[in-house]
Amino acid sequence: MMKSPRFDIDLDKHYNATVVIACDCGHEVRHHLASLHPDKPLRCHCGADISMPAAALDLAQRRTEALKASYRVH
Repeated sequence: MMKSPRFDIDLDKHYNATVVIACDCGHEVRHHLASLHPDKPLRCHCGADISMPAAALDLAQRRTEALKASYRVH
């Protein structure tokens, strides 16, 4: 089983979520959560393909909702 990538969520001033995915090389790949698709590879600066499985995207969505709830944004 493939391990889930390490990621964080950033919210912009309009509370749109960006997923920041950490590559094994140390670089970070940023992509809007709304336009991410399960298992669609993203290219890191080092040339590695990074993808997020459906379970990781679900977790990212839940983290986003929790962040928005903490800011009292719906």
